[in-house]
Amino acid sequence: MKPDTELSLAPLDTPAAATPAPPPAPPGGRTCPRCHYTRQSTDTAPAWQCPRCEVVYDKAVPRSRARGGDEDEAPRPARSTRQAAPQRPWTLIALGGAVLAGAALLAWKAADDRDRATQQAARAASDARAAQVDDTRASQDMRARIDALERQWRMGEGARSLPEVRTLADQGEVRAMTLLGCMLLGGSPYRDAIGTPLDPAEAQRWLERAATLGDPVAAVRLGGIYERGEHTARQPSLAENWYLRAARQGHSAGLYSLGMLYAHGADPVSQRPIPAWMLLTLADRTYRAAPERDELLPERHRPSSARAGLSRLKERMHPSDIAEAERLADAWKPGQPLGL
Repeated sequence: MKPDTELSLAPLDTPAAATPAPPPAPPGGRTCPRCHYTRQSTDTAPAWQCPRCEVVYDKAVPRSRARGGDEDEAPRPARSTRQAAPQRPWTLIALGGAVLAGAALLAWKAADDRDRATQQAARAASDARAAQVDDTRASQDMRARIDALERQWRMGEGARSLPEVRTLADQGEVRAMTLLGCMLLGGSPYRDAIGTPLDPAEAQRWLERAATLGDPVAAVRLGGIYERGEHTARQPSLAENWYLRAARQGHSAGLYSLGMLYAHGADPVSQRPIPAWMLLTLADRTYRAAPERDELLPERHRPSSARAGLSRLKERMHPSDIAEAERLADAWKPGQPLGL
């Protein structure tokens, strides 16, 4: 049987080798010229925009050409749509303003306090001066009233003035106490003109009260009572104490009375020429500076006789003792200890 076909050893014609087809482009597969990102099918960005750098494909410029380099750079993170708020120094300005305002307020408060303190001090000083003027005027008025009562007594109308003098003495008027003591003690040409018998014991009590309160006239009157023993026992040491109380105040009658006591001496008070000269010198200077005559002082206690006492004392003193006494007199001031 003859086969329908003949076998041939001739090579069969092989079809031409097919050229491999290029791999299919990924869906939408557009590559960004800038970041070289190849678009994927899952990207949701618009077809005209790179999903990675969000640039428009048609307007993108390769990064190497834009920057003049050949190296790719890492993609930049997407910019935040919110921009940082510009920093302005409003807080510092406000703080500085508050500090300045506080400093100004403190300065104003300090100035106001100083002004107020100055005004208060000035007001207090003015009130003190006004009070002092009022006190001085009241004191002068009271002294004038008591002097009028004293003149009334000396003119023989003591019976009329005595009740008012006693009332003022009870109220604490020191000059009225001294006047009442003198009226009850006598010492006026009109001794019996007060309408009541004299009372030396009560007079002495009023004089002691006035002298204790600082009246030098009352102290001198008491010293005279004890020096001469009027209406009481003679006690020169008590007389010295009362004279000394008046002399320390710089009262001319007290200086004179104590100086004469030391010039004459009276047991147990011995003669002391140097202190006597010093005291009589001070009494004369004080009296010459203010030659006032107090009618409540007895004649034997008037400092106008100090120069006569110095003349008699000079006869029995050595010049060196007189010089020492003068030095002591020059150094002493009222209110200081006499150093006797």
